[in-house]
Amino acid sequence: MAPNSMWLPKSAYLALNRKHVVSGARWAFEAGTDYWLIPGPDTSTAEDTGSQEQLPEWGWIATALTDRAGAAASFMDSSDITAPNHFLTDNANDLLQSPAIFGDYAHARMAQDIAGMRILPRSLICEFWGAMDTHSTNEPRTGWGLIEDGGSVATEADHLAFISSDSSNFQIATNGGAGALTNTGAADDGNWHFFGIELVLADSLVQWYIDDPNRVTSQGSIAITANEFPCKFGFHALTTNRPFLGIVHIYYDW
Repeated sequence: MAPNSMWLPKSAYLALNRKHVVSGARWAFEAGTDYWLIPGPDTSTAEDTGSQEQLPEWGWIATALTDRAGAAASFMDSSDITAPNHFLTDNANDLLQSPAIFGDYAHARMAQDIAGMRILPRSLICEFWGAMDTHSTNEPRTGWGLIEDGGSVATEADHLAFISSDSSNFQIATNGGAGALTNTGAADDGNWHFFGIELVLADSLVQWYIDDPNRVTSQGSIAITANEFPCKFGFHALTTNRPFLGIVHIYYDW
């Protein structure tokens, strides 16, 4: 099958002057506009690392996640992703959680200065590859997303914008998912998907996307919770469902 050319992300049109923090271990102490996490061997849990940059040494919280090498994908073909390099959860309460650094005024202003822009970013975007390998239960605490400043990815009430499965569809929720703070999207499955979460300053809404790198058709929206920044990124498995996590990119957009 011929490679698919649709994957031109909106990030291709961002401010030209950008600074990429390319190691997850450096998120908490390196200035940037773009922050990357690339799962791979010896990155998730051990703290005695020698020359390795293992995440728990740099402000992350992680359980004994399994690092799995990518395999069997076609060459640059969006229709045959198979399995990229990823972390997988295989036990209850497996989790990964970053330091809290994103989305407050100080961090956004830092990104503005680096980009050489006269205005603050209009949004904060979190994009990641994920697969809900097991998705048979409505389990709002199992999934991926952004977490409030002092909160835990394992606590539903601490979720700022968190994608999970209700056993039939993907869903996003904040603050425990009460009422209008939950939004249901496309049918779920165990395949790899490109998820996007966008916090938009102008209307104080979270928009979310599935396999839509240009962010054309939102799955829906929820309100941004006030007074809970800077936020963190993380993923977590509760009891039954099992999320996998591939490459993560969190960045500011003008």
